[in-house]
Amino acid sequence: MKNLAFDWNDLKYFLAVARQGGLSGAASALGTSASTVSRHIDALEGRLAATLFLRQQTGYLLTDDGSALLKHVEQVEQAMMAAERNGPLSVQRQVSGQVRLATTETLASHLIVPHLPDFRRRYPQLQVEINIGLTRANLSRREADLALRIVAPDPDDGAGDYIASRVGKMDFGVYCKSGLLPPAPAEADDDAWLSLDYVSWDESWADLPTAKWLHAAYRGKRPVLACNSALAQHVAVRAGMGVGMLPCFIGDRDPALQRVGRDRLSLSRDLWLVYHRDLKASQRVIAMRDFVTELVDTFLCADGQSL
Repeated sequence: MKNLAFDWNDLKYFLAVARQGGLSGAASALGTSASTVSRHIDALEGRLAATLFLRQQTGYLLTDDGSALLKHVEQVEQAMMAAERNGPLSVQRQVSGQVRLATTETLASHLIVPHLPDFRRRYPQLQVEINIGLTRANLSRREADLALRIVAPDPDDGAGDYIASRVGKMDFGVYCKSGLLPPAPAEADDDAWLSLDYVSWDESWADLPTAKWLHAAYRGKRPVLACNSALAQHVAVRAGMGVGMLPCFIGDRDPALQRVGRDRLSLSRDLWLVYHRDLKASQRVIAMRDFVTELVDTFLCADGQSL
């Protein structure tokens, strides 16, 4: 067996298979899939140029090389557990490296970025990269470490290897520039806003629920402005171009806007925080996960649940 360097992430799969006696038990213990465990074991054996397990129908049995490695791995595990028990209290300040979050323009600009100074104070050694876009980042290809989305994980997008939590919801309402319409009581049959033009998404994003809602309300009338930017739509509504559908946590806090319509709450979308199972123990990911969950809970009134 070659004397090669490897990290703990390689060894945890080996340790789980050795203790559980097979791929299925190891996968269950680690919260991942049997195929993922198998890939890691094969890769580890390749790096070490050694066969660590005998594959049998009844399970995986350690070879002599595997038994020798197990003794060393268990020593490493004990040392790591002791370090965690006796480590300094300022663990947050020791989290370092880079964490990459994928999310939409709206959530990045109005929820995440304005509060990054707080995150920086908690984790001064951790750098943040934000991947902004309407298309989903592929977490299996490590295009991001975790994602805050308004769509549930898709099985075709590798969702079987993801941990997904519904952390809350984002409510939407119809807004126009303040003073553009006289205020009306919430209980009034107020459809005056339909006399105004509206702004919405362009054709490439016409299937978004907000775009479909406005299209139906205006009976197919085309928007006066169509674009692929939520920020541009917000600016257009503030400028008085017409009405638009905006997240309530943005529109209600903007003194330049007023919410209109008898259905003051027009639409709600669930918010999902997603990351790969392989990163569930990553301190970088845990730090950002907890921070984002806290923001959603504070500013969007979350009532999420884990899946």
